[in-house]
Amino acid sequence: MSPIGGVGINLAVQDAVAAANILAEPLRGGTLTDDHLARVQGRREWPTRVTQSIQLAIQNRVVRRVLAGAAPSKPPFILKLLDWLPALRGIPARLVGIGVRPEHVRTAEATPTSG
Repeated sequence: MSPIGGVGINLAVQDAVAAANILAEPLRGGTLTDDHLARVQGRREWPTRVTQSIQLAIQNRVVRRVLAGAAPSKPPFILKLLDWLPALRGIPARLVGIGVRPEHVRTAEATPTSG
């Protein structure tokens, strides 16, 4: 995972939430199987690939050129588009902050056990 965009930790938290949602009940019931783990992987693989593709595009089209001393003389088209259409400016922030497939906690709250 590239550090571009600082989204690695966001993906890690989303992975953990997806895993908790899918694995909590099988773990509590002692019925966890490889199929449950495959479901976690299946759920999180697409957002990870999309995020890494975006990071790679930024790396190849912007960062690599800047580090090589061949910085672009004008902003990339996508930045111009965001300047022309202000309504689109929230999209990059949403992708960085929330991701392409947000996860929400759906597991039941754990009940404390008496000691």
